[in-house]
Amino acid sequence: MINGRKIGLCLGSGGARGLAHVGVLQVLEENGIIPDIISGCSAGAIFGAVYAAGTNLYLLEKYLGTVEARTIVDMGIPIHGGFLSGDKIEELVLTLTHDLSFGETKIPFVCIATDLVTGEMKVFEEGKLHRAVRASMAVPGVFTPAVIDGHYYVDGGVLEELPVDVLRTRGADVVITSDLGIKKNFFDPEHPSPIDILRRSSDIMQAKLTQRQADKGDVIIRPDASFMGLLKINGYEESVEAGRQKATEALPRIRQLLGLEALESEQEKGLPEGGQKVG
Repeated sequence: MINGRKIGLCLGSGGARGLAHVGVLQVLEENGIIPDIISGCSAGAIFGAVYAAGTNLYLLEKYLGTVEARTIVDMGIPIHGGFLSGDKIEELVLTLTHDLSFGETKIPFVCIATDLVTGEMKVFEEGKLHRAVRASMAVPGVFTPAVIDGHYYVDGGVLEELPVDVLRTRGADVVITSDLGIKKNFFDPEHPSPIDILRRSSDIMQAKLTQRQADKGDVIIRPDASFMGLLKINGYEESVEAGRQKATEALPRIRQLLGLEALESEQEKGLPEGGQKVG
């Protein structure tokens, strides 16, 4: 905690745009702002789990430069619920999280998924990290659903792109959100196809739901990584830099909420935290 305030960090979904989360995490860590608890959804679950497990952010960034799309894309059988099986990404997450379970992370971490049968949100906070992340990132129709303990799970973003509430209910006083926004599909209102209308409707719905969640946070960081696609990893450096830029812009507000500005002001004047001059 900083000045008695429990810091929650919420990392939102966004496919390959989630690489921007790495830049956000780097800036926070460089400035001594270490979250006390992290929540993640989909791409945010991937990078939240990796960071919570203790993986070095700068080594991770270098590693991302060596990853090729073919190493994470594994064609599945559509009749099983998706075009990609998701096994390769799960294996990658297993490696980067050192096969840890939730109770073994350096920073407490939770992630969310959607139960495909009940329609309810599942908050994962026990079991293996890589299995929960696999459930959280199962984009409907793209990845096959994750089956855990007899339940079928798809992407947590179906219900919440930004799981802020789970941080509040776990005692977070200051919540910082990294919101990647909704990837907008091209829409031609003059000549729309049925698929175009469905996509546009989904975009509108998700944008409104995400805004309501974002408003529950205290600081909203919105990196512009719109040039990234669902699985496009080329351009990762620009995505990481976009995260760094927006996190840097948010630092004054974060420091204010954590009471760091007043403390630093007293220290500059030679005053201890209590306000009485030394000597």
